[in-house]
Amino acid sequence: MAGNSDVLVIGGGAAGIAAARDLSNAGLSVTVLEARDRLGGRIFTDHTPGFPVELGAEFIHGRSPDIHGPADRAHLEIARVTGEMRSRKNGEWEHPGNVMGEVNHLFENMPAIPPDQTFQQYIERSTYSSETTQLALRFVEGFHAADPERVSIHWLIRTTKAEEEIDGERSFRLRHGYDGLIRALANEIKQDYCSIYLDSVVKEIRWRRREVTAVTETNEFAAARAIVTLPLGVLKAKQVRFTPELPAQKAQAMLGVETGPVIRVVLCFAEKFWDKFPETHNLSFLFSDDPQFPTWWTSNPLPYPILTGWAAARYARALAGLSHDELILSAVESLERILPLDESGLSAQLRHGFVHDWQADPYARGAYSYVVKGGLGAPLALAEPVGNTLFFAGEATNKEGHNGTVHGAISSGKRAAEEIIRASSLQHGRV
Repeated sequence: MAGNSDVLVIGGGAAGIAAARDLSNAGLSVTVLEARDRLGGRIFTDHTPGFPVELGAEFIHGRSPDIHGPADRAHLEIARVTGEMRSRKNGEWEHPGNVMGEVNHLFENMPAIPPDQTFQQYIERSTYSSETTQLALRFVEGFHAADPERVSIHWLIRTTKAEEEIDGERSFRLRHGYDGLIRALANEIKQDYCSIYLDSVVKEIRWRRREVTAVTETNEFAAARAIVTLPLGVLKAKQVRFTPELPAQKAQAMLGVETGPVIRVVLCFAEKFWDKFPETHNLSFLFSDDPQFPTWWTSNPLPYPILTGWAAARYARALAGLSHDELILSAVESLERILPLDESGLSAQLRHGFVHDWQADPYARGAYSYVVKGGLGAPLALAEPVGNTLFFAGEATNKEGHNGTVHGAISSGKRAAEEIIRASSLQHGRV
């Protein structure tokens, strides 16, 4: 058995690294166990082409101090997303602003009073035009990766308010890759108090009051307490066995939150050829009625010749099971249908193709979480400690409405660390 520590952190994503930072700086010894061969979890940056390609989290939503703070301290360059949004429907180019006013009105009028309802139920009872409701549906599926027939409108209201509090209408990028934020957080860990083990897939968590043992294929790690930051999809799949099982309240809470599927394809080209066409010059986001990849975006304001195809919710399910090459081909075909460029021109420009299916990723089992109808209290219940021994973090446990975001994950890690620091102080009579 490996040496004992004060706290085990299961998972080395944003939540786990933030928790390890705060715990170690409070003087507690920490062991971080990460299944992958890298830190970051659903932050996944590939630098193969000579510039950062984001296969996981890409955007910084708003001005959360949980991201901007460590980024500023590490002198990371942050660029605000710029450029024009374009829309192509029925083979015609449109400006999405033409109907966005009505779409915004649709979202602003979601009723906050009980009973809760799904987004699908809400729009079916509304009097908005078909064009407006279809655009709203695609937004819920694309942005939240959520099933409109399941997602809670009360949760959508909460997320909107949470975004407004941090200027969430503005988005930013890390110029040299999102993985720089993970390095920045890890560099703030007090190294003498923290051990990090990669390629350490936890199979079982044995626990009793103030005693936890995490079992991997090759070792066992013990501590007085643990923070579990496993993604919701992994917890639901029961890939990690808890002995004894978690209380029934945890299983019930998991029913109130779901994880949306996402497949993203990043195509890297010889140049930003789309800037040559008036329809796509200075493009930021491109929305379409394409049946495979309806949403695309560029790297603006960064100079990288990248187009990212995004298939979420039902679009991701329709593409599930395709190989890497098949997904690249599907994305190229999507662009051929949308952009004013023939097949030979597109293929000649293509230099690299990257794919990640987050639902098929065994250490994620989905992209990020959303709350289902009637489940507004589920994130709080997911976050509740068990027996003052097992603590829980990760974006799905964020009760403020920041599910599905990196800053929501970091905030949850800080919250869980503070719960343990407080419990340890009480145990040793320091408060």
